[in-house]
Amino acid sequence: MIHDENGALLAAARSGDSRSFDGLTRPYRRGLLAHCYRMLGCVADAADAVQETLVRAWSHLASFEGRASLRTWLTRIATRVCLDLIERRPARRLPSYDGSPPADPSRGPGAPVLDP
Repeated sequence: MIHDENGALLAAARSGDSRSFDGLTRPYRRGLLAHCYRMLGCVADAADAVQETLVRAWSHLASFEGRASLRTWLTRIATRVCLDLIERRPARRLPSYDGSPPADPSRGPGAPVLDP
């Protein structure tokens, strides 16, 4: 539910005031970043997902009815953004196995590998 102060911010944001939108969404950004990071496993991708979440929220603000909290609405948008990003990722390849035997654990670590 929207409190009186947030209700005024929401009304101003719906009328096109980007500062009001910023004030309305700022308290949720860290949580959105954490949520996106848990889904994507990469800070840079999570930051991009939060930005895309805010763009989508801004463009669809008129559809926010207030039946759920703003946090819930933003988290749903963020989840969809992350799922869209995951869907577009190329398939991960497993490392190739060259057939060599495993290292002997009693010999200690070997020389560093400079080229993965």
